[in-house]
Amino acid sequence: MKSYEIQLGQEVYHYDVIYKRMTSLRMRVKEGRIVVSAPYYTPRALIEDNLRQYQEKLIPLIQNYESYACYCDQGYVDIFACRYVLVSRDVGKWQCEKHGQSLYVYHRQIEQCVEKYLKQVLLDYIEEKVIAYLAYDFDLDMPHIEIKKYKGRWGSCYYQQNRISFNLSLVHLEKDLIDYVIVHELTHFLQANHSSQFYQEIEKRMPDYKQRIKRLKEKHV
Repeated sequence: MKSYEIQLGQEVYHYDVIYKRMTSLRMRVKEGRIVVSAPYYTPRALIEDNLRQYQEKLIPLIQNYESYACYCDQGYVDIFACRYVLVSRDVGKWQCEKHGQSLYVYHRQIEQCVEKYLKQVLLDYIEEKVIAYLAYDFDLDMPHIEIKKYKGRWGSCYYQQNRISFNLSLVHLEKDLIDYVIVHELTHFLQANHSSQFYQEIEKRMPDYKQRIKRLKEKHV
């Protein structure tokens, strides 16, 4: 990985370039910093031309970035868009408990302990919503549900395996945005690609889905 600086608008921004075996550039903002994935031997000038071309999208993502969590004693974590203060009480248990606006963490490895807790919280919520959607909106068998840590997507559907996977970062968002991702992935069992029919199926079940997509694009994975 190589790091550089570029002026976009009136500000100078740092960006990282990761060279990979790929055919096209990919740009994203990760933790408030621009990260570019590029094919081997891509000229820096070409990378910066692309950064300038998309600066109107990149700059707001950088300026509006706010971490969902700070994993330390008296740090914080967002759960369903509500912020909780982390309180460390190391008693050697892989367990967390909410008390008011505090989340007590009972293991010295705070990040790992909290993420284990968040994974279960998100899984419980998604399973409950999927069961409800299947009962009223989808004529499908109950799929296997996984929670994973993805870098660039909110979810995936493996319809041939009757399996859907969701990004752990969803646990930090508002529930109505999580609901959109759930409906999106379930709809792939009806329409495998992102055709117009696919979005028509979503609209039947979620008429305001376009507004939810717009808000979801403002969130970082």
